[in-house]
Amino acid sequence: KKKKEKFTINAMNTTINELENIRKRIKNIRFNKGYTQDNMADMLDISQNAYNKLENGKCRMSLKKFINICKVLEIDPCELINGPEVKYTFSKYYTKPIVQEL
Repeated sequence: KKKKEKFTINAMNTTINELENIRKRIKNIRFNKGYTQDNMADMLDISQNAYNKLENGKCRMSLKKFINICKVLEIDPCELINGPEVKYTFSKYYTKPIVQEL
């Protein structure tokens, strides 16, 4: 069988600065919703240490984890990537097919 290539957020055409902005948005939204890192870890079914590493850029974030974080935070992936000024919606058209593939 052909080995399935793992896609990560770092594989996108994204600069390190943009990745840092995504992590900051995740942290800010989490904080504004009143979630702790422990809460997020529980909802994502990972350890608090693993979540801390994701949020602080100490490890790569898989596309699956990224989508799951968006679901937990109830935020559109495009808004998380581009900021709140986004005028279009990604999830309406693409989230379901992507999640089904994962």
